[in-house]
Amino acid sequence: MIEMRENQHLKYSNDIPGWAKMFHKILFLFLCLIGLAIFILGIFMIFWQAWFGVIAFFAMSALFAWMLRIIYKSNKMYTDMVVKSELQEGGFYSYLQNKKTGEEWEQFVPFEHMQEVLIARTTRYQSRGANTLGYYIVGVKIIMKWTNENGEPNYSLFGLENQNNLDEWIQRFKENDITVYSSGSNVSALQLEDYQTAYEELPKMPYDNDTSSPRIGTIQYRNLKTWRSSEMKEKKQNKELRHDKKVLNPLLLAMLLGNFLIAILWMPSWQVDDGMFGENSPSFMVNSINFMLLLIVGAYWRAKVKWYRSLRNVGLILFAQLIGWIFLSLSGPVTTGMLDAIIVDGIVLALFNGIIFIVFRVIRKIR
Repeated sequence: MIEMRENQHLKYSNDIPGWAKMFHKILFLFLCLIGLAIFILGIFMIFWQAWFGVIAFFAMSALFAWMLRIIYKSNKMYTDMVVKSELQEGGFYSYLQNKKTGEEWEQFVPFEHMQEVLIARTTRYQSRGANTLGYYIVGVKIIMKWTNENGEPNYSLFGLENQNNLDEWIQRFKENDITVYSSGSNVSALQLEDYQTAYEELPKMPYDNDTSSPRIGTIQYRNLKTWRSSEMKEKKQNKELRHDKKVLNPLLLAMLLGNFLIAILWMPSWQVDDGMFGENSPSFMVNSINFMLLLIVGAYWRAKVKWYRSLRNVGLILFAQLIGWIFLSLSGPVTTGMLDAIIVDGIVLALFNGIIFIVFRVIRKIR
């Protein structure tokens, strides 16, 4: 989402000061150097055979790469694009320019073409540092419904987080005899193209009669529930199913094959003490890798996840290792206590995987 600033009265653009652009560049370079240093340390850990350090440093370098990607894409919205929006005396004007390609797009929607305006809610997360929970700032999405020359419905959007500015917009709409509605629904997930089918499903009431919706600019410590139309819900579900089929299911299959091969080719050489793999065995490293991959395969961050998903995935990992043990036992003698050690590792993995699953679900409810 591009942040717009009011340069003149009811005139907005995405232009940011020169000092802010320089600060973003310095921050990006600084994070690049830190991420590179962490990655190099991870490589050294391989030579030192400090497997926990390998996992930790590579995980941190991956996190930095993800952060840098977000920062880079965010900066490009301000360096590569010029965006302007104005509520003029005669209507709503918007302008877009791609600096790299030179392409331009502009649109003017006169008030006489507007059928109605809906003021829906949005939220923006505001961080307060690593050690303190952040909060959500309530904003609004001004949804202008209008008709083109062919009589077809179209929509124009603009976001605000200041009540005084919103009052001015509403006053100008009313001065031009445009009906203004209000909705308490959080439309942060909707894109412009979604409104063609979603708009009529949005609950609404006359703006002046709405006394229950969160006021713009207020702070919420729990996010407003994101609203989606029936078509959007179906699209999201289908997208998740396609992602499971193309990425997560093959990854889970690769994990099962890998654990089976580890059980028959590597585990027989591991030290076993009192029915558990010894401290000097690679058991901790293998379980740590399985744990991290299970987070990805489980997709616990999704809004809806079957409660048995974490148990099923761990059960399949344990099953693959047990099949490997059965294969070994049929082909010859196996290490004493290896079966017990496999089961103990499986129980420990299930416990930690279950805890992280519960944590994700609790965070989902809090948000």
